[in-house]
Amino acid sequence: MIPSNANRIRLAVFVFPISGLIAALGALVPGIGIDPSSDPAGFARAANLVGIANLAGLVSIVLLLFGFQALYAFLAGSSMDRLAFIGMELSTGGATLFASFLGIIAFVGPVAGSHYLNGQVDAIGIVAEAVSSSNLPVLIFGGFSLISYVIGSVLFGVAIWRFGNLPKWSAVSYALSTPLSATPHYIPAFWFLGGMLLFVSGIGIVRGVWRFQAGH
Repeated sequence: MIPSNANRIRLAVFVFPISGLIAALGALVPGIGIDPSSDPAGFARAANLVGIANLAGLVSIVLLLFGFQALYAFLAGSSMDRLAFIGMELSTGGATLFASFLGIIAFVGPVAGSHYLNGQVDAIGIVAEAVSSSNLPVLIFGGFSLISYVIGSVLFGVAIWRFGNLPKWSAVSYALSTPLSATPHYIPAFWFLGGMLLFVSGIGIVRGVWRFQAGH
């Protein structure tokens, strides 16, 4: 591997634990678990904080996009090349589509919350409908996002496990992190656990990459 590329990969893989930590902290924001369809008033009161938390989620996903590329670049040329490449493609597609739903809450949520508190009681309903699975485009794109993201993470996890020079426990925690982090339900505990699993697996990936490259 070209030394400059090795240095870039070593730095880029740090985004995994950073992204996981951001996601976990976002799950602790008050009001993050309020469902706008069942508690519009509660959502409106917490909308500004919820918007900030979802902005943090967008940052977390953007960081992961760089991490996917770095992890594939590390595994490229090995026996795990093809598996890692498919994992990168599916993870990138799934995460990118998932980011669009975070964007709705991040940018529209606070505005709708302000209008609701000013007397426009239908405002929160717009947000709720925009992310509801009863909305056909949401069901299609959301379903594809979740399936693609989860399968991509599992393939990355298998590649990490089989590569042999990265901790196997990081492969398991990485594969489990996505189904929890990308859950469409308003359950902050799942999001927090997913973020922490990504943080832990990211630490293992960073250590493994640095040790492997130091030995070569």
